[in-house]
Parts: sequence; structure tokens; C-alpha cells
Amino acid sequence: MKKKKNITIFLAEDEPDLREMYTWMLTQEGFKVITAENGEEVKSKLKESYEEIKLILMDIVMPKMDGFDALKKIKRDSKLKNIPVLMLTSLSDPDDREEALSSGAERYLVKPLLTPRQLVNEIVDVLEMLKK
Repeated sequence: MKKKKNITIFLAEDEPDLREMYTWMLTQEGFKVITAENGEEVKSKLKESYEEIKLILMDIVMPKMDGFDALKKIKRDSKLKNIPVLMLTSLSDPDDREEALSSGAERYLVKPLLTPRQLVNEIVDVLEMLKK
């Protein structure tokens, strides 16, 4: 997957430093990035630009609405449900992983175990699978 200029990724991350780092990294890879700081913002911003978003990266521990609730709302919305969601979290408990995957997340990625390159590879892998 060489051409990424027309691929928009939605990043929901409440930690400013992480949000900035992931945004920088993804834009360096050629992706367009739309960000949200909390679960409530996820819902409103997705509704505004869902047509251009190809993938959602979402933290679980966020203010106002956690990532689990946001994921469930996304998967119940007819306009958003087909956008793949990758949970990007510090939570490594197997029960959290199971809840995310059974609620419709495509992948469950644990931040401390993932290098920036591995994150990009996960994103590209999911986007490639969608093309098939």
C-alpha cells in the first residue's frame, strides 16, 4: 500500500502527548488524521466526517465516554459500523481484549508492547484486508 494520501484515520486519544505523537507519525506516513480527545467528541466528529474515514484508532480509557461505549455506539450506527476500529490502549487484561473484540473491534493493540512501526504495519494490514 503505497498511496496513503487519500486515507483518513480517526484517532481518539485523550492523552495530549500521545495524540500529538501518533498524529505526527501517521501524517509522516502520508495519512490524513482527524483527532478526538474524549468519547463524546468521537461521536460528534465521526458523524461530521464519516464518509472520508477509513479506519478508527481508539483508546479505551477516555473521559466523558470510554472506548468500549464509543465502540458499541459506532457498531450500532448504520453509517459508521463498517469502519474498522483498532483499539489502542494501555489495558492488557484479557477480559478487556475479549470485550473489545466481541464488541466489534478489528484489533486490540497494547501501547507499551507496540513500536510506532508496528502500529503503522497493523493499520496498513487492516486497510489491505478491506481491499480484498
